[in-house]
Amino acid sequence: MSKLIIVDGHAIIHRAYHSIPPLTVNGEPVNALYGFYSMILTAVNTLKPDYLIVCLDSPGPNFRNEEFIGYRAKRKPADMDLISQFPKLQSSLEEAKIPNFAIGGFEADDLIATITKKALNKIKVSQTGAKKRIIDNVTIITGDKDIMQLVGPKVELFMPIRGLSETKTINSEGVKEKLGVLPTQVVDLKALMGDMSDNYPGVAGIGPKAAIDLLTEYQNLDNIYKNIDNIKPSLKEKLISGKENAYLSQKLATLVYNIPLKFKLSDAKWCDTCVQNLIAVFKSYNFKSLIARLEKNNNIVKPSKKNEDPNQTSLF
Repeated sequence: MSKLIIVDGHAIIHRAYHSIPPLTVNGEPVNALYGFYSMILTAVNTLKPDYLIVCLDSPGPNFRNEEFIGYRAKRKPADMDLISQFPKLQSSLEEAKIPNFAIGGFEADDLIATITKKALNKIKVSQTGAKKRIIDNVTIITGDKDIMQLVGPKVELFMPIRGLSETKTINSEGVKEKLGVLPTQVVDLKALMGDMSDNYPGVAGIGPKAAIDLLTEYQNLDNIYKNIDNIKPSLKEKLISGKENAYLSQKLATLVYNIPLKFKLSDAKWCDTCVQNLIAVFKSYNFKSLIARLEKNNNIVKPSKKNEDPNQTSLF
C-alpha cells in the first residue's frame, strides 16, 4: 500500500515555535526549525511513507483577501524570531531535496487539497495494460482543523495534540468526534458559525451547537435554506438576515482543488538519499539529537567519534 505524506509546513513550524524552548545557532533562532524536523521524523517513523511533500504559505495576500477584506485581519503578526526561520525552512528543504511548494495568491491548504486530489488520481499502467493507482493513501500532517474537510476513505490527518509530544491520526470518525459533523459538512459548519481565527463572519447569533443541529437535520447549507420555513422562527430570522454572510463564509472556507500545479511523485520518493541529505542539513545546524534519531530509525552505523570536536556543543 503506497502512502504519501503532505506536510502543512507553516502550520507545523508555527506550532513548533511555540512548543520548543528558545534555541540559537550562531546567534540566530532555530527552535521552530528544530521542532519542524522533529515532527517530520516522528511522522516518518510512525507512518512509514513512500513519498513526502511539504506545502508552504506565500507572503502577501491571497484570493480570499480579495473576496473579503477582513479575512484574517485580526490575527496578530508572528514573532520576528519565527519569521526569521521561514527562509531557513525553505532553504533546508531544498538542501534535503524534499519537494516543497508555495504559490502566490493561494494558501498552503489549497496546495494540499490540489496535491491530494492529483496524487490520488495518478494511475500507473502495466505492460499488460492493467491500471493501478500509484498512491493508495494520503496522510496530511497539520494542526489546522480547516483541513478536516479533506478527510475521507483515502485521506487522514496526523495532528499534534499537545505541543509536539502527542499526535493523533484523524479519520472521518475522528472529525465527527472533534467537530460534531462529517468531513463533507466542515465547510458548511464554518459557513454557519464563522471562524474567529480567519475572521469571517458566518451567521450572526448561530454558534457551534445550533450549526451542528442544523447540519444534522438538513445535511448542508443549501438544504437548510431550502427548508427555511420548517426551521423555528428564532433561527429562521437569523438565517435569513445572515444568508449573504453564510455563503461568503462558505466560499472562504472551501479549499481549492484545481491549482495548475505540476509535480512528479518520483521526486518526492522517501529514500536513503533523503535521509543522508537531512543528516547533512542537521549537521549544519548542529541538531545532534535529530541525527541520532535518523541513524537509529534507519539502522545507520555511527562514524567514529575520534574526529569529533570535543568543544562542540550538542543541541537537543
